[in-house]
Amino acid sequence: MISFIDPPRLPSIDLSLFDIGDPWRDHVAAQVDWAASSFGVFQILGHGVDSALIETLAELGSKYLRYGSDNLPGFHDAVREYTTTMTGLGHKLMTTMARGLHLDDSFFVDRYSGNPVTSLRIRERLVSAEAGSAERGLLTIVKLAETEGQQVQLDGQWVDVPAQPGALLCYVGPVLEHLTQGHYVSTDHRLRGAAVDRPSLSFAFEPAPQAILTPVAGSPRPVVTGASAQSRWAGRYAFEARC
Repeated sequence: MISFIDPPRLPSIDLSLFDIGDPWRDHVAAQVDWAASSFGVFQILGHGVDSALIETLAELGSKYLRYGSDNLPGFHDAVREYTTTMTGLGHKLMTTMARGLHLDDSFFVDRYSGNPVTSLRIRERLVSAEAGSAERGLLTIVKLAETEGQQVQLDGQWVDVPAQPGALLCYVGPVLEHLTQGHYVSTDHRLRGAAVDRPSLSFAFEPAPQAILTPVAGSPRPVVTGASAQSRWAGRYAFEARC
């Protein structure tokens, strides 16, 4: 990870350019590679996730948190649609990273994420004002509530990341850091502020259960995922749908 003299601003990447084709694909892949290796987190614009879907799920999620029941008209349909859409986005991001690493576009999907484990968490308010956290898995993609922000730890500094309208935050997970042997970095982060009207949405994109998590360039040491990796998350989220 590079060192910073002044507090840095997180990069924002327009992912829609990747869909145009070459040479824009290489351009976006280079941006993602730089952001993932220098920061471990970046903001995504042009991600293709329907803003109406996000708003619908946030509104229904808010009602779920308020009433304590998921028996709400349209709630589970919205969860399924959002999860499907975000899974596609996760595959696209892994494709950009493969290209940024000068690998075949399908490198990650062929070896690790062809049948990913995914989870969607709907979180009402600040989890902890003090403790940082690192997401498990390959990627975590977060839609912050309008009244929330994040802080990420970069080169020993806690840097504010305000909620940007229309943007999603993408975090590199520790498994992806391992697979790239530290080229991509998984950074600590924490919520700042509390969601008043809408909860934040956190989507985790993890390797396929049967994937052998051998690093790209060599070491055969596997990464342990499963109950031991998941236990630290118990009780921290108000709603979780695993797929």
